[in-house]
Amino acid sequence: MGYFFWFWYKVIGQASYIIRSRHRETKRAYDLLDQIERQFSGRFNPNTKKKIAVSYGIYNPMICDAFTRLRGRPTHDGEKIRFIHYFICSSLFDDFTDYALITEEQLRELSFAPDKYQPHGFDERAFLNAHLLLRQFVTDKPLYDRISETLFEAQMQSKKQYQSTLSDESLKAITFNKGGNSVLLCRFYLDTAIETSETEDACWYRMGTLIQLTNDLFDIYKDLQDHITTLPNNMKDACVFEQYFIDQIQDIKTLIGRLPFSQKNKQAFSLSMAGIYAFGLIALDQLKSIQEKTGQLPQLSTLDRKALIIDMEKPGNLVRWFKFTYRYAKL
Repeated sequence: MGYFFWFWYKVIGQASYIIRSRHRETKRAYDLLDQIERQFSGRFNPNTKKKIAVSYGIYNPMICDAFTRLRGRPTHDGEKIRFIHYFICSSLFDDFTDYALITEEQLRELSFAPDKYQPHGFDERAFLNAHLLLRQFVTDKPLYDRISETLFEAQMQSKKQYQSTLSDESLKAITFNKGGNSVLLCRFYLDTAIETSETEDACWYRMGTLIQLTNDLFDIYKDLQDHITTLPNNMKDACVFEQYFIDQIQDIKTLIGRLPFSQKNKQAFSLSMAGIYAFGLIALDQLKSIQEKTGQLPQLSTLDRKALIIDMEKPGNLVRWFKFTYRYAKL
């Protein structure tokens, strides 16, 4: 009974905080992006600019603040600025690769020999500025570079997901290395980065893999249209994949239990994390419903858009979100 009342008190408070912070942080990002445009006399692609601001605006209160609140505080202004620069790098990196704006050799030099790279055009200058600012702050540069290199290789390997026949093991390696390491990099941008433990790093990484799996579950229809193979759109049985997803959740809950913080702070952190992977469970619940009606999961490419798109405005999905968050938040 105590958990029931605690849950509703905390989940409503967290939701209110995220809604308020999202608006404020999105504006902070747009202000900084406007400043960078003036500084380098150029313009971000409007879609990229929106992606940076909106992604940061929701990521900071949902992920970054959850980690810093393990230490009893929200993210500081300096940390927030660094996270915006992180999203500048990640979003422009996507543009460079998705639209082949620069060669892989140029991108590798830009990423790992930034002091020697001669940028051409606004996007390269903006990326280089953000990349150097972040790396200058990082204390453990050798570890940061190793993680960055692993992430880079995973992003290059992800090109093979187009019209691919990759095995599930290969897809898992790409998915986990890309999702896990992209989120793990963020811990280096905290003022308390030097204090983090291996267990805390593992939580960052595991959360990244769950976020990547959830994104792929929500993007099944889009990825199929783009002929991109992912673990979710390659699944043959929704119940089996749900158990696989739940196993990942149990892994991170075990890690949370080992964190060197108070039980109160760990439980609040677990609630924040559960609110994120609940979205993946909603997507799987929808696929399970299709499977139950037909006796087996049809080939996903044969399903129409309505069957694969997850509409979070539906009251039923909101109810499912509370149900899954309640179930998996408790340590």
